[in-house]
Amino acid sequence: AYLPYAYLVMGYALSNGEVIPMDMVHGMFVGHLYYYLSCVVPTVLGRGKIVIWTPGVLVDLCNWLEGRRVGGPDGDVDGNEPILVDTDGVIGG
Repeated sequence: AYLPYAYLVMGYALSNGEVIPMDMVHGMFVGHLYYYLSCVVPTVLGRGKIVIWTPGVLVDLCNWLEGRRVGGPDGDVDGNEPILVDTDGVIGG
């Protein structure tokens, strides 16, 4: 839970205390904002009201990269077993 803050302190220390690593601060702010809008606000508002969601293309890409089966437009899949992803020609594959 404190690892991002440790990275922030290390980045500050490695720059000899001259510059606050704003890219890390920006990333922490965006991450907290996304978590708040996707998890906290729907719980507080109730009624299943969704404020922000992950795009389906990104979810399908992550599932494909992890070797899971990607569902169709209605989300159903033939079986629950993972599939093997052909990694010929992929860097690191």
